[in-house]
Amino acid sequence: MLLTLGGKSLIAGGTYCKAGFTYTVDTDISYYTYVFYDTSVTSSSIINWVWDFGDNVFSNKQNPEHQFLDEGTYIVKLSIECADGSTDTYIDTLLIKKIIPPSCTANFTAKLDSSQAIYTYQFTDHSVSPGDTIISWVWNFGDNSALVYTQHPQHQFANTGFYVVTLTVTTSQACSATYNDSLFISTLQPTCSADFSFSADSLTANPKLIYFSDQSSSASSIVSYHWDFSDGDSSNVKNPVHLFPNQGVFDVKLSIQTTNGCSSCTHYPIVVGNPQQYNFWGRVYLGSLTTDKCVALLYKEYNNGYIVPVDTVRLTSISDTLGVYYFYQVFEGKHKVKIILPESSNYDQQFAPTYFGDNLFWNYTSSINLTSDLSLLNVNMSPVVQQTGGCQITGSVFNNNTTISQKNIQVLLLDNVQEVYAYTFSDSLGQYSFNNIPQGNYQVYAEITGLYSIPAQVYFTSNFDTLNNVNVYLSKTNSTVNIDETPEDKAKLDLLLYPNPVDNKLNIRLISNNNSDFEYRIYNNLGQLVLQGLVKSSRYASSINTQHLNSGLYMLSIYSEKEDLILSKKFIHR
Repeated sequence: MLLTLGGKSLIAGGTYCKAGFTYTVDTDISYYTYVFYDTSVTSSSIINWVWDFGDNVFSNKQNPEHQFLDEGTYIVKLSIECADGSTDTYIDTLLIKKIIPPSCTANFTAKLDSSQAIYTYQFTDHSVSPGDTIISWVWNFGDNSALVYTQHPQHQFANTGFYVVTLTVTTSQACSATYNDSLFISTLQPTCSADFSFSADSLTANPKLIYFSDQSSSASSIVSYHWDFSDGDSSNVKNPVHLFPNQGVFDVKLSIQTTNGCSSCTHYPIVVGNPQQYNFWGRVYLGSLTTDKCVALLYKEYNNGYIVPVDTVRLTSISDTLGVYYFYQVFEGKHKVKIILPESSNYDQQFAPTYFGDNLFWNYTSSINLTSDLSLLNVNMSPVVQQTGGCQITGSVFNNNTTISQKNIQVLLLDNVQEVYAYTFSDSLGQYSFNNIPQGNYQVYAEITGLYSIPAQVYFTSNFDTLNNVNVYLSKTNSTVNIDETPEDKAKLDLLLYPNPVDNKLNIRLISNNNSDFEYRIYNNLGQLVLQGLVKSSRYASSINTQHLNSGLYMLSIYSEKEDLILSKKFIHR
């Protein structure tokens, strides 16, 4: 007979079986990710756990992890069954709320103040915290002096030498960030110093359009400027106007050179507009099944194929999450997601790494444009053809981007209809191999997000062929497109194209040292001239009707009155 006393389920003879649990939030993944811990108290062993998370998802683990997909109120139940036949259920109500985690970045610049005593520097805080407020600054100048707590301090160093200066900032929402920079104090004063200011556009009220103003100082004339906007675009104009692809935080860099050979560089983050953060998730399918494990890689997509990694999340249990990858509070803009099955997955050699959009290659995948919370961005993993043979391939991956390691570059073996026969990853020397390949014709690709692959062609005429030195090349540009951007003389002209991709109207803004007319010519990817006309240098944009253009990649070239090609830029027409 089952009795209840003091919240415990009792069995005659003094046995008891009481269910209970606690939980924590795994904020490293999201504020919707909960780890549950069984705290049941029993007089015998528990032989069965049944968790009901209140969202039609169940688990039989003792200590499950669960990813809620939306905010709301959930009734979570744990039912246990003990070896002596007794059972009990514990119920708790969870309120899942959308919490925006604090975000902050520390940064500063230092500039010699020649109007003060020797070795005196003015430090300027450039830390940013979108949607939050920085409330404290802690400066350590690396010279055993006392800490300083003002935002823009001035500091005198006692001696020459290298000093590591550290700034730590804290926000009202308890976000903390630290930035270190090495400062070389010398008796030789620099003859130039790069610096700039910026302001949002006040004419169109476009929050993504920013005006930059050079504030550099120099004892001689500055002969070159180079701006890097950290979104794939750059400029060589003294005071450029730049349209960012989205609102967000961008690390802008200015480099200068002078007639006396002095060069200087400065950079710091700027907040463009009022960037918002959103959640999105999707399921990972292996045919009709959802995956047991996966690693989801998130990339931010900017202009001209410029892509940077943003985040990584892991799925560890199909029982709790039903094959879901989840990214929480990601800044707005375009993104790409790549799914890889780890070696610990039961299916890692049966399905190749695949992007959202169900493609093997980043440049053919669909982009995720975050302007709201999104769901069901599912990925169907590409199957590997399960055939064996006696052929073998060995080779290397060559990469012209020195910032990317040769190790762990993904290598794909595809047949003529782009089915995957095998995939692997290169070793520390960039070398790879494929074994047990059937006779046939293949292509070997390397795949890194943001770089283009020049495949190697492979032909097996016998079922026991071995091909060595089958090399694959990665490039920053797509060599399969028959148009290239020409070297730009942006000291004379700065070109801004938007939007990109284009629907039916392309806006051109030219900024030049004079008001001359320029000729624009638009070429398709076969190099054929499809459109041309005149455009004048102005702070206002000129519009070109592109409605009749087919979808694809185009090149816009700017020519001077003397028919000299000045610069070219690519754009995509939807």
